Amino acid sequence: MSAYETIQVIFSFGMYTIALIALVVKMLKNDKKK
Repeated sequence: MSAYETIQVIFSFGMYTIALIALVVKMLKNDKKK
């Protein structure tokens, strides 16, 4: 695997992780409103 491919995989995984955390935060905020 080339350096460019490695960076692409890390970037994709990072974006997925950020999206997952954002979703959890949104769910927690919705729970507090109820």
